Amino acid sequence: MATILIPVLYMGKGLSSMSVVFGSGFETIGLVVAFLIALWIGAKLAFLNIKNGKSLISTSIKYSTLVNLMIWIIFCLIVGRSTGNYYFLFTLPAITALFVSTTITTFTIGLLISYLIKKINNL
Repeated sequence: MATILIPVLYMGKGLSSMSVVFGSGFETIGLVVAFLIALWIGAKLAFLNIKNGKSLISTSIKYSTLVNLMIWIIFCLIVGRSTGNYYFLFTLPAITALFVSTTITTFTIGLLISYLIKKINNL
């Protein structure tokens, strides 16, 4: 709500951001729900890997791959549903973004999450 209302209060502009939210409500809600579910499933997988003695980097690779794969598949399905064209699933940009985001998150947030899970649970 703040991202919609604050621009209106300070600059008198906000209609464009409101139209984006209202125009893509289903997509936004779907991606947020998918993201939360993917993070939950990924965290459970990371916990089990660390509990079984897997290395942090191995756990991070699995975590990042699972979460990014789930998010990008859901993204493609939501965009396909909203546009009515499911052939875009095989486009190069989505595949490229999957590999780039998986690589980046493996060595950043995925590794941090794996480390924190290990530290919190003293494994």
